[in-house]
Amino acid sequence: MSFCHWPLWRLSEALQAGEICALDLVHHCEAAFRRDHAAVNALALHDYDAARQAARRADDERRAGRASGALHGIPFSIKESFDVAGWPTTCGDPRHVGNIAARDAAATARLRQAGGILVGKSNVPCHLRDWQSYNALHGTTRNPHDLSRTPGGSSGGSAAAVCTGMSVFDVGSDIGSSLRNPAHYCGIFSHKSTHGLVSLAGHGIASDDPAPDINVAGPLARSARDLEIILRVLADDATQLAAPRPAHLADCRVAVLPTHPFAPVDGGVASVIEALGRDLERVGASVAWNAVPDIDAAELWRTYVLMLRAATSIYADDAAYEALRARAGAVDPRDDSYAALQYRGAALDHRAWLQLAQARRRFARAWDAFFARHDVLLCPAAATAAFPLDQAGEPWQRTLTVNGQPQPMTTQLFWAGYSGLCGLPSTVAPAGRDPAGLPVGVQIVASRSHDLTSLRVAQWLEARGYAYRPPAPARAA
Repeated sequence: MSFCHWPLWRLSEALQAGEICALDLVHHCEAAFRRDHAAVNALALHDYDAARQAARRADDERRAGRASGALHGIPFSIKESFDVAGWPTTCGDPRHVGNIAARDAAATARLRQAGGILVGKSNVPCHLRDWQSYNALHGTTRNPHDLSRTPGGSSGGSAAAVCTGMSVFDVGSDIGSSLRNPAHYCGIFSHKSTHGLVSLAGHGIASDDPAPDINVAGPLARSARDLEIILRVLADDATQLAAPRPAHLADCRVAVLPTHPFAPVDGGVASVIEALGRDLERVGASVAWNAVPDIDAAELWRTYVLMLRAATSIYADDAAYEALRARAGAVDPRDDSYAALQYRGAALDHRAWLQLAQARRRFARAWDAFFARHDVLLCPAAATAAFPLDQAGEPWQRTLTVNGQPQPMTTQLFWAGYSGLCGLPSTVAPAGRDPAGLPVGVQIVASRSHDLTSLRVAQWLEARGYAYRPPAPARAA
């Protein structure tokens, strides 16, 4: 395996032992970029020249015994929506090409303070509102395993960059599975952190809110061990991280939910998660099949979509917000389709939002009761493996083929909101391949603040062979 496909932890050991240097790592990442960029288009912005200069400084500091942190000398990329001082933050919208960041986002600053070397910003969908990653400024990002398919979104460029070796790791955001579906589609690892654990200040257009509703930041990497290293760097207060509960995989109480009648999952994905559950039974883990919290799925879906669109409405300008309110007024209040809920959510009054927040607290109590009986929940990150690129119409107007039938693409947001609405941590790990040979990930959900529990389970799975596999060399589409 090439250096550009090694995990962060192994590269760090090699750096410490003097087997390689930071400048070598930047060269290997740049070589991967030059090899695959024309086909994959993962990085919207890049500056390997500046990265080489930073690498030389990092090597000098290491030789002088002044390594600055856990990421010293490690090349990384970051989602385009995070501010980097002197670089534009556009969120894929051409109207923001002149939005040059005056300072680093909180996440960018932490990574650099820990010694990380920035090589670029990864591509996103316009306004971060798609499970694909394309925009009028930077074009379409493609899945490294199959260039006709999506790498996911909105952190799709992040996953593609890490998968191909253009960077060692990336940091993205997740309000609607934006970290989870790209890792699942690209066969890598990601972690959606407990809400509020990692600051989102400097994420988006002129945003200084460290903990916007539902939205979180987290890492994407080629190893579950890497995720923990990066999360400890990013966390505002690592003491908030509860100790992992099971000491060994055989002691773990695992709930396995391969599909759900409210949001059916394609058999090619569900069967991989079922096989994983059977494997855990063989090693002695306590496995509860199809166990779920005491939550009405339809009510959770409705609450999540309304609160999701209420949260994202802050990014609309006054004219766009008034247009959303007008659309909401024309919607049948009995219509609970996504098309209707997105407008009603954007125009919620405060009393309606408070009522939804009360329902969310009830869901959180149900999750607490669930995790008193189980350590983790294993479930899908998305309804299918990576789907063919589809840029027709709006995302909510598209469909997926699930078990031979069309399913609204927005239905799989259920797997985003199931845990995301209540701010629970979720780690995605490679779990196998579907019948077409495409990567399938498993979403490992844990109790609030138990990020280390979901990460530890992912690490145990990786040790059992559920690991990243480099894609075949990409070819220009």
